[in-house]
Order: sequence, then C-alpha cells, then structure tokens
Amino acid sequence: MAHNLLVKTLVIVTLFGAKVARIFDKEMASEKLFSLHNYRYRSVNNSEAYDLWKLWVRFNDKWYKTSQEEFKRFEIFKGNLETIKNLNIQNKDAEFALNHFADISHDEMKSKILMPKRKAPVFEKERYIVQNHGHVTLPAEFDWRDHGVVTAVKNQGSAGSCWAFSTVGNLEGIWALAGHTLTNLSVEQIVDCDGTKDAAHHHADCGIFGGWPYLAYQYVIRAGGIESDKSLPYCSGFGGAPGQCFMCQAKGFNKTLCGPPIPWCNQTCSDVLDRSKFIPGLKVSNWKAVDSNETIIAEQLIKLGPLSIALNAELLVFYHSGVFDPWATFCPPDELDHAVLLVGFGKYKGWFHTTDYWLVKNSWGPSWGENGYFRISRGKGTCGVNTAVTTAEL
Repeated sequence: MAHNLLVKTLVIVTLFGAKVARIFDKEMASEKLFSLHNYRYRSVNNSEAYDLWKLWVRFNDKWYKTSQEEFKRFEIFKGNLETIKNLNIQNKDAEFALNHFADISHDEMKSKILMPKRKAPVFEKERYIVQNHGHVTLPAEFDWRDHGVVTAVKNQGSAGSCWAFSTVGNLEGIWALAGHTLTNLSVEQIVDCDGTKDAAHHHADCGIFGGWPYLAYQYVIRAGGIESDKSLPYCSGFGGAPGQCFMCQAKGFNKTLCGPPIPWCNQTCSDVLDRSKFIPGLKVSNWKAVDSNETIIAEQLIKLGPLSIALNAELLVFYHSGVFDPWATFCPPDELDHAVLLVGFGKYKGWFHTTDYWLVKNSWGPSWGENGYFRISRGKGTCGVNTAVTTAEL
C-alpha cells in the first residue's frame, strides 16, 4: 500500500513538474519574443535569428508540411525581425515584437488581412456631425470598456473582413447603450450577405476582400436587422480549421470594384441567413459620419458610443504595446486599408513629454497588441485615423 502511494505521489510530482516547466518555457519565450531591446541598434545574426525562430515556432504551436516551407517561413521571419528593429527605432513610445504574424510576408499581409488601399469618401454635408453644442471639456481619459458596451476581442483570421467587425462593434455598442443586453452580433451575416456598392466613390462591400462600414450600415437597414454571433457564427477567416466556410459572393457583388470572387465556395447568404433569428427590436434607421476634427470625434465618442474608424494599418502589424506614432511619411493618411473600433482616449506620460492617444479595438485576436487593442497618437490625423469615422443610428 505504502509503495503504491509513493509511486502515485512520484507520478503526480513528475507531471506537475513537467507542467510547470512548460509554463516556464512559455513565459521565457514570451519575454524574449516580445522584448527585443538587445537588437534595437544592431542587426541580428543568423544564429540569433534561428534561436528566436525556434522559440517563436514553439510559442505559437506552428508546424510546416515540408522543410522547404519552413525554410521559406524562416527567411520571411528574418526579414520581419529587421522590420521590427527599424520600427522600434522610429517609434519612441511604442514597442513592436515577434507576434503571430512573424512568418507572414508583407505581400501576404496586404492580400490576406488588410484591404486594398483607398481614400476616405467625402459625403454630402448633411451626413456629417460637425458641431459641438457649446464648449465641452473633455476628460483626461475615457474608455467605453468601463461601461459594459464593448464585447470581447475577436479574430478575423485570414480574411479582409475587418470592416464587418468594425461595423458590428459599433452596432453592439449603441445597442447596449440603448438599454439592451450587450450581445455579440453576427459578423458572418455582414460578410456573407452584404454586397452594397457606392459607385460615386468607387467603393463596395466585397466580403473577405474588404468593405466599408458606412455601406454595411445601409445593408443592415435594408435587411431589417441582424442575427447574433451565436446563431450565425463567424467562419470566413478560418480556412483549413474546424468551422471553416468558403463564402460565395453576396448578391450585388461588384467584380469591377471588388475583383473576381473566390473560384470555389460552399455557402451562400440564403443558405445561412434566418431572419426569424434577428435580434428583436434591433433596427438601424440611419447612419452618420463624424467630422475629422479630433476634438469633435472625442466629444461624439463620449456622446454616441464606440465609433467605427478606418486607418492605414500597414505599420501596425507587429505592434505590441505603447502609443503608435509613426513618421507621417511612412503612414500616408489617404491610404486606408483597415477598419477598427474606436472605444476611448487618454494621455501617455513619457519621460519628458505627454502624448494624447486614441484607444482602439482591433480584430486580430486577444494575443495581438495590448490584449487585442492598440493606442495611436491623437490630434494630428495619424495614419488617417480621423478621416472615416462613422456610426449607425437605431
């Protein structure tokens, strides 16, 4: 009996020790991958890069079908490591790191995650919220997450569907602010069913190939509502994973504005949409754009709720923490390629300076950035963050 007890105890201790070792390895890997101070002002040699690569592969549970594919990804990884080093030099208040995009090339990121670059549309004057009603003193900081109107961070996967996540984030916020239960709404419905186009501005909603929240609001108005994520969950960005789907183009899909649809698909809007499952009472009646003045944007953020915005996100891919404040020449404000959700603002206090920032919810998963969020400098139109601010109205 005593012998059996001793054996069981040793087994438990051994298993516990192995588990602790795995946790310790993960923490050590995280520290090395997300803190690259040692390489800020010098190049990384091949041996150091390979050591980081092995850590990164293990940390992200990566595997590659062939040695050729792994070698290709390692070469991309080395190039991204140099990019991250340069970004850390250029951005004094932000840190860039080897996140889960580190084996993806620049061209792959642009084609699979970001949208084609576009200028922000200019709407008719009546569409804009341009004035504040009297002088408003802004608080030093504000965060809609503290008020229970922001859902958890999602992951768009390998699809240019950020515009649908941004749209849904805005709808979730204003619905909760109207006194309803905070609900995860269906991004997939927007991706599957919205083929709205704006010929005047040469814009269209193109499913996994990009789109615009202001057009998505118009789709929800016409559709008469939206389902919850529970009844119609997101699947478009999960190619090769359980729950994947290959969506056929939505009705109205414009090949001229969107390009050719995917050559093979297995799901249409009519296959999945169930209007009887629309959230009762959630109907969009109108939509508005907010003037590009960032003081007005802050005022309307507090007044209206989380706002949909777009920006040039090409340099954001490897963001890890801090306030993103790139040199303007490297982040043109008229080349928007990513839609996100504005949820707050604040002030960052550096050693000898203070930087105003916006707090933004992204759709690249909770492991990216600051738990799925990022901060970007406020007050100077950084990366076009102030040029395409919109909201739905219930």
